[in-house]
Amino acid sequence: MHREMQQPSMYNNPNAPIKVRMELNMETEKATKMVSASNEIVPIPFPFKHSEKRTILAFVADPSLQELAVEAGAEIALGPDIIKKIIKGQFRIDDYDFCVAHSDMGSAILPLRGVLRSRFPTRLNGGLGDDLPAIIEKFKSGVKADITPDPVFPHWGLSQPVVGRLSMPDDQVEANIQAIVEALCKHRSPALGPFINRAVMMTIPGDMYFSIDIERFYPVATEDELDKLEKRKSGKKKKKEEPVQEKVSKIKESDDLIAVM
Repeated sequence: MHREMQQPSMYNNPNAPIKVRMELNMETEKATKMVSASNEIVPIPFPFKHSEKRTILAFVADPSLQELAVEAGAEIALGPDIIKKIIKGQFRIDDYDFCVAHSDMGSAILPLRGVLRSRFPTRLNGGLGDDLPAIIEKFKSGVKADITPDPVFPHWGLSQPVVGRLSMPDDQVEANIQAIVEALCKHRSPALGPFINRAVMMTIPGDMYFSIDIERFYPVATEDELDKLEKRKSGKKKKKEEPVQEKVSKIKESDDLIAVM
């Protein structure tokens, strides 16, 4: 249906980008804590042209690896000396969309966690590792899979990644969707239930959307994960019950004392 909408007689864009809009359950074990907002680049099995200019800052200690990072596509590669300048505001990081780091800078960049926020390179978001060319290529060609909490209802969130183009075979688009869903679901324990409540497919441009079934891509909680969650819940319940039992005991002691008097 989306391909029909993009025929010459209508939107006339047979290579239109395909977007999947996913509604997220942001709740965690703690009632007051939600899944954090994030800006993630997900590597996909079938890359496509996204027409975005992505500027990348690489943190590398070894000068020879700095050259390699720039050759791979980073705008600039800097060593440990830049850390203090960034903290003092003497170097602008707002000019860069993403930050990556070689493992040799893993400890050195820790003071930048609060400055870089969602751009801070970690192994979880794929920005930290030993193979810089591969990491940079992922950030150049991967898919942006942002997690955005609802400003009014923080228990809910959205992710709206572009997963491919209409000209791509269906199986390639599906493989890309699977990779993105699996990456997003790592942000929440599968023991809590599905992270994604609903998914619809759209094209850009176009207002029409269709629901798609992506449940087969959801992670399945292991028995160990379920047991750990149940133990934590039982522990919290026990802690809540203990103060109540103490109060009951004190009341009984007081009643007994009055009876004796």
